[in-house]
Amino acid sequence: MIELFNKPRFTLIKFPLIGIGSFILLLIWASTFYPGGTENNPETTGYLFSENYISDLGRIITPSGVSNITSVFIFIFAFLIMACVLFIFFYSNYTFYKKKFSYRGNMFKLGTFFGMCSSLCFLGVALAPVDINMKDHIVYAEWLFRFLFGGSVLLTISIYNMDKSTHVLSFGYFLIAFATGIYILLSDFKLNSVLFSDVHVANVLTQKITILSLVVGFLLVGFFNNRFLKQQ
Repeated sequence: MIELFNKPRFTLIKFPLIGIGSFILLLIWASTFYPGGTENNPETTGYLFSENYISDLGRIITPSGVSNITSVFIFIFAFLIMACVLFIFFYSNYTFYKKKFSYRGNMFKLGTFFGMCSSLCFLGVALAPVDINMKDHIVYAEWLFRFLFGGSVLLTISIYNMDKSTHVLSFGYFLIAFATGIYILLSDFKLNSVLFSDVHVANVLTQKITILSLVVGFLLVGFFNNRFLKQQ
């Protein structure tokens, strides 16, 4: 097992794909156990895609006052997987390309550091349920996107400047930066309240669309990494 984590094809492609796939499937599974209840309407039944935040799956008690313990355990497991996957991915990405191109730029180092910090925020989101510790949960969730935005911007630039063969790889990081940047504008700067009449639904859907965009971005990074490794 330890040998696998020394192989770039596993840490840069296979492991992230397994982790992202598991994350999505586990969240879908957790949603099937969610009893119901939203911030605006505690009387709803089941998990509503356009009204329940992803974090609702991690509530110990739903807004309707019902225990949600099964969903919570699955939610925590899903976020722990992503924390582990992203931490290993960003570290392996740095060590592989630094060695391959003898690249030691500070921008690359800082982008990697921000990426690894975002992975730790996944851990924070999982272990600070929104109904028990909303303040810390919100802080972790906000900084998850902020660190990921800053890291992906720096990695986009540094990887593009690294070598001609890595130009296409930088596009995957650009998509991640674009998705998180839009989310920060709509959420942190409260643009949803200006653009949409139903702010709650807008915030929920913005979160879901951003997560899906991040999945696509990381899939593209994996695809381009695969192409790059095949050429070596």
